[in-house]
Amino acid sequence: MTEVRTEGARGVRGGRDARVRARTNPPPVYLPTLDRRVGPIDLLDEDAVERIHDAAMTILETTGIEFRDAVALADWKRAGADVQGSRVRIGREMLMDLISTVPSSYRMHARNPRHTIDVGGRNSIFANAYGAPFVYGLDGVRRPSQLSDAHNFFKMAQMSQAMHVPGILPVEPQDIPVPQRHLDLVSSALTLTDKPIMGSVQRQAAARDTLDMVRIVFGEDFVDRNVVLTSLLNCNTPLVWDETMLESLRVYAGANQPCLLTPFVLAGASAPASPLGGVTLLIAESLAGIAYSQIVRRGCPMVMGVAIMGVSMKTGAPMMGSPEPGLMNLLVGQMARHYKLPWRSCTMWTGSKSPDLQAGFDSANTMWPVLLAGCNFIVHSAGFLEGALAVSYSKWAHDARQLENYHRFFSGLHEENLGALLGDMAQIGPGGHFLGTDHTREHPMQINPLQNNDSFEQWFDEGARTADEIGRKEAARVLDNYVRPPMPDDQVGALAEFVARKRIEYQG
Repeated sequence: MTEVRTEGARGVRGGRDARVRARTNPPPVYLPTLDRRVGPIDLLDEDAVERIHDAAMTILETTGIEFRDAVALADWKRAGADVQGSRVRIGREMLMDLISTVPSSYRMHARNPRHTIDVGGRNSIFANAYGAPFVYGLDGVRRPSQLSDAHNFFKMAQMSQAMHVPGILPVEPQDIPVPQRHLDLVSSALTLTDKPIMGSVQRQAAARDTLDMVRIVFGEDFVDRNVVLTSLLNCNTPLVWDETMLESLRVYAGANQPCLLTPFVLAGASAPASPLGGVTLLIAESLAGIAYSQIVRRGCPMVMGVAIMGVSMKTGAPMMGSPEPGLMNLLVGQMARHYKLPWRSCTMWTGSKSPDLQAGFDSANTMWPVLLAGCNFIVHSAGFLEGALAVSYSKWAHDARQLENYHRFFSGLHEENLGALLGDMAQIGPGGHFLGTDHTREHPMQINPLQNNDSFEQWFDEGARTADEIGRKEAARVLDNYVRPPMPDDQVGALAEFVARKRIEYQG
């Protein structure tokens, strides 16, 4: 467990109050990278895997994919691809050769080594919400997101037992000018957490600034030799990689820092509605981005990404939690294993406007297929409402607790001393009970403190609180007990100086 400083925490007193506080607000016991012992599920036989692969290669060879960036087009041409205007056609032998040197896993270092994680193989990690322009605040009211909200979600991620990556952009702070936004977000993520963070991809300068800031904290030599960032880059489905994403990809790949190369799929709109057709397209798109990263720097770690939503045929609105995206995630997982690549997906999102029954259904229906598919890097793991347009403090608190349950389930079975159980059985005999036995004490059921299993009368007497009220109270409790992780004064000062200097530069 990570050491937690208590100086500066609110309400720390001696005697009975301190004991009560210690019982009701214990320090977090952080969960490691999830080593999945359940799954993965393979839906396809070898012939079907080859058919999807062949179809994806055919798309890249015949239709081609647009790289709307002059540098990328020149790079592809030198590499031997067929480049006509902005359209690049990539032969399958060239593509497979390029992706062959992408590592199947990598270690992502945190400022606090105890929070360092492993991405790939049987490992899964949970990452924060990303990019919402609105929040449902601690009062439950919907409003534009602010920098203070980003700070709060960094703090909550730091205190969460199962949130491995606080991210970089839990919300889009509307009170900060866009050219300066990454400065506040990256510096805040580095100082308010000591877990692994992500990099800004707002534009090329933002990616470079991100690298400069992590070099201040980790040291230039360490960053040159190790992964300290994993950044999110979106393909414009269908079949377009744009200049902004490609510029950032070159910055990070050149520094040997991986990216989540992610087609954003609206099944039935930007991509085919059927699972096999949609997966074929997104495989082609993601592999093309990964292949280009290897032209930039051979052997750089990369992650095959996917963000899948369905589309309502009635309104055109995105839908979460429907069966088809779940099946598509199972297929993507199997294809990622075929290519020996780590992969990323999205979970815990919903079209609901409150942390209600729909939100719970949608979130569960997106998380289960992703984990059963063996996903390695799971983004949006807490808080989303409104189809990812808003983050709710209440839902974030509920989702973070659910991540602990997912971690426990997918950790699988543990060793048991059945001899001790037989001893209890002999002592209890027919008609007895196991309450209070050694075996029960040694194997307690995991309890989610936000779920109410009391009698109706007790629940009613204690205020008959809704899930939304319980979640908001929990979020406030977590923030009230947040303890900022230590950082050397020279690093704090150097970060502040860098941000101040860059802010003046971008204002000019």
